Amino acid sequence: MTALRKILIEEEPVVTAAVTVTRAPAAKLYVVPTAKAPADAPAEAPKAEGSILKNILLFFAAPFLGLAYIVALPFVGLGFLAVVAVRAAAKIETVRTVGSALKNIVMAMATPFVGLAYVVFFPVIGLAMLAWIGGRAVLEPVRN
Repeated sequence: MTALRKILIEEEPVVTAAVTVTRAPAAKLYVVPTAKAPADAPAEAPKAEGSILKNILLFFAAPFLGLAYIVALPFVGLGFLAVVAVRAAAKIETVRTVGSALKNIVMAMATPFVGLAYVVFFPVIGLAMLAWIGGRAVLEPVRN
């Protein structure tokens, strides 16, 4: 049987003083192991490569991370309040219409800047992709 568990139904009679009553079948769960591990094989401890250096770096970075959380907390709270306010205002038809119009205006104003970003950054991204693929092609015979 390939199942990991099999359920056997056994009936257990209940005996009372006057009458013998049988209960409904009670389900019992048996776990059937499928793969047997050697009993005398020691369990391997997980390797801790670089964990000491990582712990030291986290120890020194912890105050700065805490400070970053403290500084960011008011901005996160204000952002949450803004999202809640916008969701509540979006239920009003007039606000939704004005928002749609503002969205179209802002997108039209941002179009030249997005195009400029494409012209400036895509050659750099393309060269990085070519270098990555070329590096993998050069290192492929070394890996195999």
